[in-house]
Amino acid sequence: MKKRWIWILIAIVLIAGIAYAVARRSDMQKPLQAMYIPAGKDGNLMIGEGTGNVFTITMPENIQDKNGKKISEKDLKRGDIVAIYGDGIMLASYPGQYPGVTKIKVVKDGKSSDADQYQDILDEFWPKKDPAERPYLNIEYTASYGRVSAVAACGGYSWSYADEDGIEQNETADSLAVTQWKALPVMNIDETTDMNLYFDTEPEKVTATAFSAELSGESDPGTGAETDVEEKDGTYVLKDVQKDMIYLIRGEWGNGWVEFGFEVESK
Repeated sequence: MKKRWIWILIAIVLIAGIAYAVARRSDMQKPLQAMYIPAGKDGNLMIGEGTGNVFTITMPENIQDKNGKKISEKDLKRGDIVAIYGDGIMLASYPGQYPGVTKIKVVKDGKSSDADQYQDILDEFWPKKDPAERPYLNIEYTASYGRVSAVAACGGYSWSYADEDGIEQNETADSLAVTQWKALPVMNIDETTDMNLYFDTEPEKVTATAFSAELSGESDPGTGAETDVEEKDGTYVLKDVQKDMIYLIRGEWGNGWVEFGFEVESK
């Protein structure tokens, strides 16, 4: 009889524990409601409904419209009110950062003018880019030792812009062959891989050319080998990147073009 009561007590404790865990999980899944405001290049600013809390989120793949239909971040509109689901852990910073978001659902269509009152915050953290400033390129890829991010070197360019007086300016710089560039950043990989190309200003066209690292220092490395670049939702992906190669990336915008370079070695 005594053993029976012990087992009953154990069962009660287990049931209570499970109930608590379920309740806690349910509480964590209660969504935050916030106004969505696009910010900078692929960024966002969220303003908590009723709280005024200012934070950013890591966009999840699961984004839905009011009817539960899957959409992309590009379908979200400035001023939309969204429900944000996730682990509830907000990083202590300003603006706050919410990286553990698992789902977003639009709950109310907003107006762009609704977000105008927060323009000062946008200007503080995402200031408008100087038109004379040329784009830059960030390379991201995954290796056995983790996620890697590095800025590509900038070479030749031709860039036009209107100055403060509205006068058209043009800056052009010829460059040596990429095989002669000094201090090329080195990407270490384990095997052939894809790399994401993140430009701070979205280009109209991207091309890539690969040269053998054995040609390093050569002033005339030839035409090189054209490498596939795929575009998906505004992100460019350099396909099948190989070790012991030097890559030349050329981006083209309405204002002109800029060349970038980096070298790839085995880890």
